[in-house]
Amino acid sequence: MPRTRKPITGPSRRGGRHKPIPPKDQLNPWIAYYWHLGFSDPKIADHALDHFDRNNHGLSQKTVQRIRKEMGLKGTIQQAATFETITEIYKILRARFPTMGARRMVTVIRQDYSIRVSEKLVNDFLRAVEPEAVAERKRCRFKRRRFWSAGVMEYLSIDQHDKWGRFGLWLHIGLDPFPGRIAWLKVWWCNRNPRLLIHFYIEAARRVGGIPLLTMSDRGRENNGIANMHTVIRHRLDPSLRGTLQHRFCVRTTNIKPEAGWSQFRAQWAPGFEDLFDYGINGGLYSPSDPLENLVFRWLAIPWLQTEIDNWVRLYNSSTRRANKNKILPHGVPNLIHAKPERFNSKNFQIMISSEIFDELQQEWAPLDDPVFQLTPASFHVQADAHYTSLGRPAISKGTFWDVYADLLGCFRAGPVDQTLEQDFNLANLGADWDMELIEGLKEVRAGDEAVGDGVVLGLDGSYDEAEFTDSDGENSELEDNYADFTDNEE
Repeated sequence: MPRTRKPITGPSRRGGRHKPIPPKDQLNPWIAYYWHLGFSDPKIADHALDHFDRNNHGLSQKTVQRIRKEMGLKGTIQQAATFETITEIYKILRARFPTMGARRMVTVIRQDYSIRVSEKLVNDFLRAVEPEAVAERKRCRFKRRRFWSAGVMEYLSIDQHDKWGRFGLWLHIGLDPFPGRIAWLKVWWCNRNPRLLIHFYIEAARRVGGIPLLTMSDRGRENNGIANMHTVIRHRLDPSLRGTLQHRFCVRTTNIKPEAGWSQFRAQWAPGFEDLFDYGINGGLYSPSDPLENLVFRWLAIPWLQTEIDNWVRLYNSSTRRANKNKILPHGVPNLIHAKPERFNSKNFQIMISSEIFDELQQEWAPLDDPVFQLTPASFHVQADAHYTSLGRPAISKGTFWDVYADLLGCFRAGPVDQTLEQDFNLANLGADWDMELIEGLKEVRAGDEAVGDGVVLGLDGSYDEAEFTDSDGENSELEDNYADFTDNEE
């Protein structure tokens, strides 16, 4: 009796084998991207096709495997990693991140070194070389709290971090609670100037091409700037929202997602840098209250730290969280939840904004000629750059920072005393705590209130259009001025 094939009831991994694969110059970067996220070959094939027309292109697991081998991207078994494979990498990572655990280390090794290793191998290695540190990390537990959100870009939650004030450094974060994606994490010489915070908001919104439905923060006059600007633009795009403040001020501990972000930042990234800067202060190398020392320190430290923070944010946004049955919000890679919310049974509430509107907002609310956007006074920067060049523009790392700082400070002290330096320093710092009043007469948003109006957008020319929502995530980034050279070599 002839054998009959069983009907296919689920998606076939070979369903696209008769369709041509997408152009390899466009396909290969996506295969590499999803491989570095830790995806399996079938999952890479599925997600990579999201960027092409599935009616015209197909991609099988075998094709992904072949292309991956051509690119030198081995799987965990093919890699056959041993303790020797990761020993040197461990030394570099431990110098940068003294408290990093096995799970995060696996991600960094995969994303920064293109090597796939199992979490078991790294766990066994860490138990062998630092058993006390492993036991200490196991004792650390985050307090569980609950947060509700309807979808991607419903909220953008902001918060400042003042614990580095003793170094003359201040941090600020903007985070989308639903995917847990960090929109920005900035270090600067202040974090309470509304224009500075508005600039962080605009810069992040430009990158994704739109704004959230609501912004959210603790109460504080420094947050009034973002609250005001976001409200004005929401009223302009949707007149039915007029009379309401499109910002939610949290009470007590309800702005919990940024606080959780700060906890992870301090646990995973900050300790090694705090030890470095404490060494300089305790050793008498640096006094934040001395104008010259403060300016030399910030000129060297802030651009370098921002580069290091950006790398940490990249890892944070491209790493899946540990499975948690108590978690209400979706599990997954934050960048992926943001880019493909439909795969997580959600929506992206982002409101599309044109570049012209962003330009208007920047000019009106945060003009870039404001002194708060200067790393140091212009006259100091010219001198510092000349002295740094005379030193050979040495690369900055944890191992070289204080030596470079001392050499640069010595160049200033060896030359004629600049009588205007302290005056310029004080004038530049005047705007650190400049505040802004909240727009009066608006009804504050409470939990459960409607966040979406009638969906009407007032265009630049005064015409009305339907509001647009997007699931896309732009990848363009603006270039920033370089002040010093950096290296990942921490030896």
